[in-house]
Amino acid sequence: MGFDFEFKLLDDEKELKQLEKHLIEQPFDYPHYEDWVEKAISEIDWGYKKTILAFSDGIIVGNGIFQPHKTLPKIMEFKNMRIHPALQGRYFGFFIARQVEAESKDYDAIICDTRSDRLDVLNLLKLCGYREIARALLYDSNTEDVVLLKNLNKSLTD
Repeated sequence: MGFDFEFKLLDDEKELKQLEKHLIEQPFDYPHYEDWVEKAISEIDWGYKKTILAFSDGIIVGNGIFQPHKTLPKIMEFKNMRIHPALQGRYFGFFIARQVEAESKDYDAIICDTRSDRLDVLNLLKLCGYREIARALLYDSNTEDVVLLKNLNKSLTD
């Protein structure tokens, strides 16, 4: 891929449809993933979830989805990040994670999770300043997930 990239928040229905296609094409074998995508697209459409999009030549090649945590006040939840395989390793994920932080300035922390076997994602999140706080079977009984947290409020102790 050439070097024609744009990062921005979602603008319109056309981009929402592109995001849905981008997400469906990269399921990472999560159970009931298509159901999650359908719900996420609906929640993005009505404004509960937000997304940062990365484009190349007008096509979505990366995304980051985030939302206020449903039960923990002042905590942002980083729900999903997908980078086109041809662009992985170019720090798109790092940039998207930093943009989620910039959009979360009114929150005390960001929480997220990833599969324990996704060492590339774990290393990226640790590079971004996230720290592991738990391990659990969140999505299926066969794969352990790692829960990570990044403190955004410097006045709070870790």
